[in-house]
Amino acid sequence: MTTLINKDKPLRERIMLGLVVLFFLFIVQVLATILSLIAVFQFFATLITGQTNNKLQSFSESLAEYLRQVTLFVAYVDECRPWPFSKWPEADSIDNANESVVEIVEDVEDIEDEAEVNLEDDDNTKATKENE
Repeated sequence: MTTLINKDKPLRERIMLGLVVLFFLFIVQVLATILSLIAVFQFFATLITGQTNNKLQSFSESLAEYLRQVTLFVAYVDECRPWPFSKWPEADSIDNANESVVEIVEDVEDIEDEAEVNLEDDDNTKATKENE
């Protein structure tokens, strides 16, 4: 993984990166305000209608992914500059990522179950040999 802070980069480029980081720190404050408004609106929507606003929920998912991207960039973990320098994250990609994680967890659980069965079979084989 490459690092954002590289002494080989010109000073001007490092200063520009710092200014972009400051810009995104401002964006984080705006996002906090937007998130607060969404939370209040969703609360009243569920209070009045008994259900959440699905379009707003989908936007909230993409907003959460955007906030994650901004956090990684501001913390100098990821070089990829978030929106408006790149594409806005879609809620569908987040759902796909969550499904992938669930599939991985299920695969790990299957492997653990198989390992337990193999250990039990080994124990039974050892006990049978000892009894002979």
